[in-house]
Amino acid sequence: MRVTTRLALFAATILTSPPLMADEPAKPKLVVLVYFDQFRGDYLARWKGEFGEGGFKRLTADGAWFTNCHYPYAYTVTAAGHSSVATGCPPVDHGIVGNDWYERAAGKSVNCVGADRYYQVPARTKEGADEDEKKGAKGGVSPDRLMKPTIGDALKAGTGGKGKVVGLSLKNRGATLPAGKTPDAAYWMDGGTGQFVTSNYYRDGVHPWVAEFNRRKFAEQWHGKTWERFRADIDYAKLSGPDDISGESRGAAGQGRVFPHPFEPTDMKTKPAYLNAFYTSPFGNEMLLELAEKAITAESLGADDVPDLLTLSFSSNDAIGHAWGPDSQEVLDVTLRSDRIMKRLLDALDTKVGKGKYLLVMSADHGVCPLPEMSRKQGRDAARVQPAASAKVEAFLVEKFGKQSSKWVEAISGPWVYLSDKTAKAAGVISADVHQALAEWLQKQDGVSATYTRKALTAGIPDTDATGQMVARSFYPERCGDVYVLLKPYYLSSATLGTGTTHGSPWEYDTHVPLVVYGTGVTPGVRAERVAPLAAAAVLSKAAGVTPPSGSKYGVPEGLFGASGK
Repeated sequence: MRVTTRLALFAATILTSPPLMADEPAKPKLVVLVYFDQFRGDYLARWKGEFGEGGFKRLTADGAWFTNCHYPYAYTVTAAGHSSVATGCPPVDHGIVGNDWYERAAGKSVNCVGADRYYQVPARTKEGADEDEKKGAKGGVSPDRLMKPTIGDALKAGTGGKGKVVGLSLKNRGATLPAGKTPDAAYWMDGGTGQFVTSNYYRDGVHPWVAEFNRRKFAEQWHGKTWERFRADIDYAKLSGPDDISGESRGAAGQGRVFPHPFEPTDMKTKPAYLNAFYTSPFGNEMLLELAEKAITAESLGADDVPDLLTLSFSSNDAIGHAWGPDSQEVLDVTLRSDRIMKRLLDALDTKVGKGKYLLVMSADHGVCPLPEMSRKQGRDAARVQPAASAKVEAFLVEKFGKQSSKWVEAISGPWVYLSDKTAKAAGVISADVHQALAEWLQKQDGVSATYTRKALTAGIPDTDATGQMVARSFYPERCGDVYVLLKPYYLSSATLGTGTTHGSPWEYDTHVPLVVYGTGVTPGVRAERVAPLAAAAVLSKAAGVTPPSGSKYGVPEGLFGASGK
């Protein structure tokens, strides 16, 4: 079933938005949703003085800059963030609880956008951009696991299918989830070839403009080159930190811990390793911007009076942040380069769509935790720990309830421990009692702040436990485990993380992201009230003159579009 058929069914059964009315005020011809993956909320202010003209300075001076923007849920990862911003609701509603999760019925881990019944177009290689991408890319990709409509679906329904929707990213989930079920195009980078691909969920062949772009082999032009600092006139160490920090990883494919970073190896037999290094550099973002400029022209986005939607997710910031941490010279460098990416994007929109004829929302899918080694130097309590290792959990449960023919632990995925009801039944104990016993034991382990059981989350978390309520907003019962393990602030799980850093907590460094709204009808100014990035779905819907996605729970911030308040 192709997208056109899906659109008719989806609009008829889920989205009942009225058509645009003749007496509506002037609307932008194009609305744009921009994510910078792992762009923490403090970066815009922290490095404001180093940004050039026309990029982030233009956005924050001429747009509405919400400096106190936080995710309202606990498990702050890429797929959850992209889905939440685009649907206007948290994972408890839209169901994308993580990048991957354990699916009990299948007895295996599943990827948020992985879909074996579809295939990649063109056919994918075995390799992926990184280990995370490999997990769900064996077959095709689809948004089938997303349980609520997005702004892309709302725009399609509200314009009777006339408005175009295009989603682009280096990551498959970054392109797929925001665009929703009914886009005209969704493309991401294949980590084995460096080319942009799609899935036959959308179409059987790539658009001609994508095929033409792929023939340029943009990603291969850095062979034998190095990633140098963007600015020679500023003190990187003063603005960020030392070039060589304990706890940093070596990046990807031999890039090393310090500048300059080579794109090695250059042997084409190891092309996927080279492409991983390219992806873990600022130049992945440049390639995505080139494709976005191509898409605006080729798809005539913003060329008529029916509003279109472009979603862009710049992924390289995330790969760099994971490797070197938020206080690194590498993150400073990619942020400065992201400023120039934004300038080029705004210039392209000015030229191709027209000044005053578009509206852009910029945010991020999550923040990031500092390297524990850096935190300790700054006097914080921080460490790498592994309190919920599968073997340790299994040993405790065997000691507590006895050894059985099947294991007690089915899986551990992210912060969730999945326990076996079958094993509990065989032991003659109640599953909820097993969950509670494990939760109490885990609370005593080094680095654990709190635990939450399935029973507690289902019954409802008291209003006095703000953190617990954030965990509840990440809890989709059919996909989550039985015990949620929350580490202390500045602690990271060392199960798969000996160096580098990650995100996924309800702590401020992970929840705080930028929210900037720029363009047609926006009242500019710096705004200090607390908002959620999930308001973006309502903002974009309002700008486009369509009804927000049906699951949206966060409205347009007061006064954003003028004195009327909305």
